[in-house]
Amino acid sequence: MTPAVAGEPSEIEDTAVADADERLHEVFWTAHEKISLDALAIAWGIKAAQLRELNPEVDREAPIAEGTKLLVYRHDPEHLPQSIGSPNRGKLRNGMPLPEGPGWRLRTHRPRTYGTTNTIHALVEAFEDFTELYPTGPKIRVGELARRSGGRVPPHRSHRSGRDIDIGYIFRGIDDGEHRWKYMNVRNFDAEKNWALVQELLETGQVQTIYIAKKLQKLLHKEAKKHLPPEQLAALFEYPKTSESPHAKIQHWRGHSNHMHVRFLCEEGNRRCSARSK
Repeated sequence: MTPAVAGEPSEIEDTAVADADERLHEVFWTAHEKISLDALAIAWGIKAAQLRELNPEVDREAPIAEGTKLLVYRHDPEHLPQSIGSPNRGKLRNGMPLPEGPGWRLRTHRPRTYGTTNTIHALVEAFEDFTELYPTGPKIRVGELARRSGGRVPPHRSHRSGRDIDIGYIFRGIDDGEHRWKYMNVRNFDAEKNWALVQELLETGQVQTIYIAKKLQKLLHKEAKKHLPPEQLAALFEYPKTSESPHAKIQHWRGHSNHMHVRFLCEEGNRRCSARSK
């Protein structure tokens, strides 16, 4: 574990969350085209020297063949991912990449696909559980998380500290699998599957807030009402309005009619992480 700096709060401890899924102690990504190692490092937001160190068998001078799997992350208990500061003014140390998976789709350009350990583990858990419910799809569209070292990611105001992710809504009709957001309305919003995905995210116990446009919250609420009692609905949804709305887990944020924004909790024991934006 990295020693604490004098005068600063101690670093995050190596908690049970970090070891919750040993499958994620190593993360591999696949080259989707013939490309040089240096160019691939840029596309994946990782230093070329680090990519070479993780994959010593790779010839730096020869192009990487399409379909080649490369190691992009190895769990290091001495240098754990750490969220520092707030979501809109913070940074990320030793970011962990979101792995590829059969039930979700990463973009080929991945410099903003990093997060904290609990964020990544929770996402994999939720995505895998959703895929078990709907094995024939559709695949979950993954948007941006954070840079490996965090910081500004224009045009976002947040996504700076490894605890935010954008996820495309699941829509009715033919899904062509392209990476694009689709604006939702009562006709194309698949309330059943979107509610299932939200439920899986919440059940990880790591979600702080989910931002969903109020018009879509009302559609989700109608679906959730089939499964949950009124008091649980009030604790989850800002809309329809109740006395619990200011503290609800699902909140409105302008600009989220075509994707949801999920914010995860600070890592347990991390006193350098600020839960709220400042």
